[in-house]
Amino acid sequence: MLHLLIFYVLLKLPAAFGATIAIIDTGFDLDHTFLKPKISKFETDEERQNPEMVKEFHGWNFHDNTHLKTPVIADNSVLQEILLYRSLRAKGHREGLSLDEFEWFKKRSSDRDFMKDVKNFKKHSHGTFVAGIALREGENINIFPIRGLNIPSPVVAIEDSSLENAATLKAQTPEEKFKEEIQNSIDRVSKKFSKICHYISLNKIQVVNGSYGITFKNIMTKFREKYKDLTGIEIEETKLKIIVDQYFEELYRRGKKTIQRYPKTLFVFSAGNSALNNDLYQHYPSRIKLPNTITVAAMNGDFLASFSNYGLKHVDVGAPGVAILSLVPKIYSQHGGEMYSPASGTSMAAPYISNLAAQIMNANPRLTPKDVKEIIMTTGNEKNYLKAYIVSGSVVDNRKAIRAALLSKEMKITEAINLAKLDLIPVEDSISMGQSPAISAESFKQKVMEAIPQVISPIDIDDEPNLEDDLTKPEFLLPKNLEIKQQDNSVPPPSTPPSGPVKSSDPIPSSQNEAQSPILFEETSASSSALEPTPLESQSPETLPSSPQ
Repeated sequence: MLHLLIFYVLLKLPAAFGATIAIIDTGFDLDHTFLKPKISKFETDEERQNPEMVKEFHGWNFHDNTHLKTPVIADNSVLQEILLYRSLRAKGHREGLSLDEFEWFKKRSSDRDFMKDVKNFKKHSHGTFVAGIALREGENINIFPIRGLNIPSPVVAIEDSSLENAATLKAQTPEEKFKEEIQNSIDRVSKKFSKICHYISLNKIQVVNGSYGITFKNIMTKFREKYKDLTGIEIEETKLKIIVDQYFEELYRRGKKTIQRYPKTLFVFSAGNSALNNDLYQHYPSRIKLPNTITVAAMNGDFLASFSNYGLKHVDVGAPGVAILSLVPKIYSQHGGEMYSPASGTSMAAPYISNLAAQIMNANPRLTPKDVKEIIMTTGNEKNYLKAYIVSGSVVDNRKAIRAALLSKEMKITEAINLAKLDLIPVEDSISMGQSPAISAESFKQKVMEAIPQVISPIDIDDEPNLEDDLTKPEFLLPKNLEIKQQDNSVPPPSTPPSGPVKSSDPIPSSQNEAQSPILFEETSASSSALEPTPLESQSPETLPSSPQ
């Protein structure tokens, strides 16, 4: 009798309910063929706004919510080089580069103008990458973009003119001015996040994806520079660290207070791409811990990605975040077709979890954000070494999570989770609630191969790469004949925690759809700093210290 009940539960498709994922990001292609049908309406200035909503958000500026019509990279030859650069970075992580590839990559990495183009392309496309992953599989999922397309500006499209008035300095002494600018910075970040959350709540959004972050390193640098600019002297490092810690603690306090107002929404945050321990180094908003928040580390197969932040207290779960293929804005396509490019980072791991959360909610709309988090955290594939680095000690497992969600319709969550983990009931990750993935693995790979150059001509390699003599060569980019021997992929993860986060590659986990991670492509993409206003906060995405963006 029980097996008949289970069979019925697994075959029963969700009702009309469809989860929506709000994406706070930049570079969002409103006209993309794949994304456009799934974009929730009434969030742009081209659409009629609800009169009550207009009243509620009087003074808010939606002027940046125009359609993405002009590429930041107009030269097609430069675009092809950028796509090749991204692909070689991906290949470097997966299998190493040939000598010619390594020399070309090294040469381009030393070209500041080219690297500026690489960063601008990433910013201009980041939201589209994230959205494609957020919709990677599962039907009846929509997206709700909170976006800005003006690259030099903060990447949140929604701005409140009242915040600018609050930033007027009234203090007299340099020290007082410095303290007041810090307070104004806290107000700008906190108020903007609060307004965004309220705006999202009016639209009854179930999941919020935040692939961005304010980092300890960037704020230390900005505050140090600001203090010297205002006072003319260097700030003492101990004093600076105390000020920065207090700054972040206030952001956490106010951010936590904001999120607590919306217990019916699950907030998914990227852990950051600085290869740091979030328990020791500040990172906003990923360190806000509540029953309805989940922070995601990036995995390279079964191992923690070399760039990913971690933290036994503040980072919850690992998800695929290396060499993830996703959509590129259509304005970069030369033939009008869809274009794909690899990207890596916790920015990619977060929407993977957001997508899974939406599928879980579609499977059982009665589940609360707290329930969804519990399912994701407890149905993953546990790794002994990860238990020392992230809360769950596991890599997310879509199959078991969706299975638990379906079973929870007929039994208690704990019972559903326990039964789902036994792996006795078949639920195919690839069909995801009875629907096929958006695109097959082979189609993904073929589109990428068609979109980028495949051969590097020796003519393009300069004998003088113009690199600084003391440049440290990242291990993952060494040519094949110089590579440090990589761990055998056939060897399982260590049974005892290593001395540091494991960086090696390993076969793609069963929870990762093959379409999202062909082994040839990867790029170290960073979280978009979506809530970092100027001039005091860093506007640029956080970067992997040892690898140029």
